Amino acid sequence: MTTEPAVKLTNRSRHRDLAIVIAMPLAFLVIGYGLRYGAYSFGHTPSFADYLQSLCRWDCSWYVRIATDGYDGYPTANQTNVGRWAFFPLYPLMVRTVGTVFQLEILSAAVLTSTVLACAACLVAWPLLGKDSRAYALLCAYVLSGPLSFHFTSVLTEPLFLLLTSCVLLALKRSNYLAAGAFSALLSATRLVGVFIVLASLLKIYQDYRLQRPGKPFAYWILGKPQILVAILISPAGLFAYMLYLRVTVGDGLAFGHVQRAFGRVAGNPILFLWEGLSAVPAEGWIPSPPQWSALVAVGGLFMCVLLAWRRQYGAALFCTLCIVLPLFTNLASIVRYVGGLAPILLLGAQILSIRTDVFIVVLLLLLASCYLLTQAWIGGHLALV
Repeated sequence: MTTEPAVKLTNRSRHRDLAIVIAMPLAFLVIGYGLRYGAYSFGHTPSFADYLQSLCRWDCSWYVRIATDGYDGYPTANQTNVGRWAFFPLYPLMVRTVGTVFQLEILSAAVLTSTVLACAACLVAWPLLGKDSRAYALLCAYVLSGPLSFHFTSVLTEPLFLLLTSCVLLALKRSNYLAAGAFSALLSATRLVGVFIVLASLLKIYQDYRLQRPGKPFAYWILGKPQILVAILISPAGLFAYMLYLRVTVGDGLAFGHVQRAFGRVAGNPILFLWEGLSAVPAEGWIPSPPQWSALVAVGGLFMCVLLAWRRQYGAALFCTLCIVLPLFTNLASIVRYVGGLAPILLLGAQILSIRTDVFIVVLLLLLASCYLLTQAWIGGHLALV
């Protein structure tokens, strides 16, 4: 007699959770598109095709060309020293597949692909946030209608990188190492720094080893678990597959790195780049300059890495630190985008900012307001948002 009400309560709770999980991304997706379209239409003649084109800035055009025509041979067709090899293949391959299957023009297919990936990333975040509805709302709002939501809903790798990183974290949380290895392989085919997620897997494996206390050295313990060995070995498979492709087609398996010079990325001192950015005071006014914005976001991202480590999320902290520091060895370009798409930082930020109701409400309103303003800055070509 007492179990039936308990079952009904459990089912009701599950239905409520399912409604939250599905409704929140859809709601913020609609709000975000309204805000971004409103920012575009201010001063423009409203046109959805022109709206999509207005959001296609910076790296977007490269991904569209790769999805349309594939990678350059050598030399490039128009005799330029800039090739498409710096952009990893998984995202444009997905865009091309969606365009072919649904008979869509490439730009429309890319926007559809990014939007679906961004919503999927929100769904995966639900269990990672401990099914906390307020934290989940903040994360959905940030990704789909926040200040950098155009990164996640236009033609860039951010939504795919966010989704795959979240999938790796969820697989590790459940100690499903084979799934983590498979998602890591896909992540390494999305962006170069994605290959370093394997370090988070190794740290989680070591933590499990310490908990089990098997009485044998770590190396011998791993050798006795073939599924873990397979997971580790397949983690960089996406990167190696791309390197093989470049070696066969271009003759240089590291072309994605060597071509960086053509984009103005030359190795230097990251501390010096940060200092130059912080000290780039605007000629007039109090609003920080683009280099200052980039440097401040980089410093903020590194601070969040420290918080991750303080919370004993060592693997996530190491991964995020590498994803921030390694690009800084060239310059500050795109660092706002890189930091703004790191899943562990976003998850931690959503958890911290949702603890108090008043803070949650203020942050949510700020996210929505900044979506409109920063979309205008993105369309206007603000360099910090590259």
